Amino acid sequence: MRVPSLLGCLVLLGCDKGPGAASVGNSPPSIPAISLGPDVPTAADDLQVVIVTDAVDPDGDRVEYDVVWSVDGEVFDGATALTLPSMFTLRGDTWSVRVTATDGVNSGGSAGASVSIENSAPTIAEIEVQPSVPYERDTLTCVYSDPVDLDNDEVQELQVWAINGVEIDQQAPLTGADFDKHDEVECLVYADDGIATLVPHRSETVVIQNSLPNVIGCSLAENNPPDNVPLEVISQGFYDEDGDPEGYHLAWYINGVDVSDEASLSPSLMSPGDNVYVECTAWDGEEEGNTATSGNGTVVEG
Repeated sequence: MRVPSLLGCLVLLGCDKGPGAASVGNSPPSIPAISLGPDVPTAADDLQVVIVTDAVDPDGDRVEYDVVWSVDGEVFDGATALTLPSMFTLRGDTWSVRVTATDGVNSGGSAGASVSIENSAPTIAEIEVQPSVPYERDTLTCVYSDPVDLDNDEVQELQVWAINGVEIDQQAPLTGADFDKHDEVECLVYADDGIATLVPHRSETVVIQNSLPNVIGCSLAENNPPDNVPLEVISQGFYDEDGDPEGYHLAWYINGVDVSDEASLSPSLMSPGDNVYVECTAWDGEEEGNTATSGNGTVVEG
């Protein structure tokens, strides 16, 4: 049987035109406007196409996009989405994308864009100073993970220190001879791939804490102090790891009652027969340390 002509089909029956004639009366979509980013990608970045202005179909048909990626001029079959994962890219590649709008029947024009993959600087995932709460007595070490270079470059590394923001020429661990209380210390690691600008990776800053002072002991200047002379206290030793000057907070007791915090006990507070002693608390100008208690004395008439 003879197949009716297309004209006859349209006039008499309105029948199915078949795939070869599917575009009759159909208008293709317009060309979309796109951007490709990031502007300066590295092997760490996904490439992302953004549809800046959608294509418009004159017939009101739904518009979809066909995406074709190419690397160095060769079509890449491994991706057809608007995002190209970074796992596919390498430094030196030039990636291009063509985005074509289609209404499922006809395709419109294509929009294209290209970017070149730049060098990826080495990264260091973790870097820290230990201990994280240091004192003058501590030795500071730097702990860091191996540098990672996405371009597989050979990386040279160097670890140094910065104190109060100033880099010092020392690679070995730091001791109290290198820093003082309240200093801010950072570990710096340089990872050099021979290409990227050399900028140090920096740890979180740690602050050297004040070390508490220590009194070894204290005693009364007189075991039987007269009631007409100020009673003095004698230190049996003071130690501070930060080298702070010797200092004390005193508490004088008479018959078990705290009566004074002065440097000496006034005669006006003492009477013959009173039991007296003193508590000496080490003081470095910032914080108190330990407390030592003298032996007991008995006040006598002066």
